Amino acid sequence: MGFAVDEQVAWPSGYVEGEVGHHDQWTWDQPFVRYASLLARGGRLHEVAHDHLGHWRRILDRLPEGGTALIVSSGGSIEPVLVAAMPDADHAAWGGPLHHLEGATVTVDGGRFAGVRMRRRVG
Repeated sequence: MGFAVDEQVAWPSGYVEGEVGHHDQWTWDQPFVRYASLLARGGRLHEVAHDHLGHWRRILDRLPEGGTALIVSSGGSIEPVLVAAMPDADHAAWGGPLHHLEGATVTVDGGRFAGVRMRRRVG
């Protein structure tokens, strides 16, 4: 992927008993909208997503102006963190859940998460 591994962080899954079951996001028509609703309730999913988001912010804070970081995450954890990073975004426009080998490019402006571009497999 063109990036050296600088750090590995063992963070909890976004699958939280009683809130989000394993692979639930595959059954939701609008998973990012659903995550926004779940996160708004507070609870353990909210805590987990914001814990992950704290790591994202810490990594971004170390980047030089115009720098780039690659954060690799597994299924069930990236979707709620993207929503937590941009709670006021048009989550319905983000489409379905992220599949294997998919992800998102997040832009930051003035320390604030400013935009997202979903990176979907073609074909």
